[in-house]
Formats: sequence, C-alpha cells, structure tokens
Amino acid sequence: MGWDNSPRTGRSAVVKNNTPENFAKGLRMAKAYVDAHPKQVPLITINSWNEWTETSYLQPDNKYGYGYLQAIKQVFLDGK
Repeated sequence: MGWDNSPRTGRSAVVKNNTPENFAKGLRMAKAYVDAHPKQVPLITINSWNEWTETSYLQPDNKYGYGYLQAIKQVFLDGK
C-alpha cells in the first residue's frame, strides 16, 4: 500500500508506485524472509485496513477494486 500524510504534516516521506502488483512483490519478499528464518516467530504485519487519508488502506477502491486484498490471497493462500 502507499503512504502520504504530507497534506496534514507539510512534510512526509511519500511511497510511490503503490500498485497491487508492487504490493504483492513486497509481500513475497516478506514471506521469503519469514520462510528463510524458521527459528523466528512467523509474523508479518500489514498496515493498514482503512487509512484513506494517508493512501494506506486495504479496502476495495474505485481504482484497483479488490487488488490489494487479492494480492494477499495470491501470496499467502494461493502461493503465487
């Protein structure tokens, strides 16, 4: 997902190119890391469900539909 809270803060780091495809790449990287470290707790935290004003949300939208949720399903349930 993305991140941009600059409208509220005036300055902020901004995540660009936040598409479901790029989100899936990040999820695959996180999964590969967890899989490669079996002695660690296998926990991946995803931020966040509904931070619309920061462009950091998983809920369906008009641009990508269910794309972010489908990316999670593909990586963690379908193994793609």
